[in-house]
Amino acid sequence: MKLSDKTAIVTGAASGIGKATAKQMVSAGARVVAADINAPLLASVVSEMSASGGQVTACVTDVGDSEQIANMVQCATESYGDLHILHNNAFSNVIGSATELAEDDWDRTLDVCLKSLFLGLKHAIPVIERSGGGSVVNTASVHSHVAFRNHAAYDAAKGGVVGLTRSAAVDFAPKVRVNAVLPGAILTGAWKGATEIDKKPFIDRCPMKRLGVPDDIASAVVFLASDAASFITGTTLVVDGGLTIVGDP
Repeated sequence: MKLSDKTAIVTGAASGIGKATAKQMVSAGARVVAADINAPLLASVVSEMSASGGQVTACVTDVGDSEQIANMVQCATESYGDLHILHNNAFSNVIGSATELAEDDWDRTLDVCLKSLFLGLKHAIPVIERSGGGSVVNTASVHSHVAFRNHAAYDAAKGGVVGLTRSAAVDFAPKVRVNAVLPGAILTGAWKGATEIDKKPFIDRCPMKRLGVPDDIASAVVFLASDAASFITGTTLVVDGGLTIVGDP
């Protein structure tokens, strides 16, 4: 699971799964372009990683914008000369059913959680191919496989991530592998304000009897990005502590 001499882009890198993944990739030897829309938080994270000796470049990016995605990929080539890994991970979600959601909220969720992956592939794949090949890892979700009440936009987006992952895996093999990691209940900023009572049903249902942490997902991403997964493409790796294998009692 070494990433020595590899250049990677991680979106949503200022917090949560993206931050943990960027840190693990740096530890594995990669040069990382950390992308996020939150400029102050991103600067702090990149400063922290750089202080530890990592090769990290910050790139403030709204992943829902094609021009900014193109600039993000250009940032990688200008900083390090090549690109081998893309981790599409940025997050947005507005709670609501199809009748409750505002159209703008639907559009923004789909832009960040699905369209951005298309844009990432569009701009990054040619560069990865010119760099000798590599890997794309998309953050999908257990929402890709099971429905959650009042998550119409997010469930739709994450279902689309799985379809796009498989399509891209076929289109760009053998030079570029494309896989998806499917987190379960992971303690990120999305859980801000949740009480222990809110968490308890997920913990009780989960065979591992805990919520996940960002490093649980980051480890899976680094594996899929590395040569240790060189014969794996088009797959969906569920990392949920067994949450979605449990049937109703």
